[in-house]
Amino acid sequence: MFWKIFRVSGNSMSPTLIEGDYVIVKKYKSRPIDGSIAVIKHPELGKLIKRISLNDKNGKVTLSGDNSLSIPSNIIGEFDQKLIKYQAVWRISPIGLSRLKY
Repeated sequence: MFWKIFRVSGNSMSPTLIEGDYVIVKKYKSRPIDGSIAVIKHPELGKLIKRISLNDKNGKVTLSGDNSLSIPSNIIGEFDQKLIKYQAVWRISPIGLSRLKY
């Protein structure tokens, strides 16, 4: 299995993830899982860590933060689910290691 670690920057995923946390991610084996947290490379906004909402009718996903102050999903735009490569599985924070739920 291929694992990577990304550092959380900002508080758009708070309270689930906060600035300075790290996420351990794995590659999706198939399509993204509804409600999971993904790391994506947005063509205009760069690397983002966001929650996924599947839209099965058109093969696109909506990405959003857990915090109401996050970039609105309409600004992020719909994203082709085939472009989402990494699912966040674990969180490393000052209090330790915890599995992310979806």
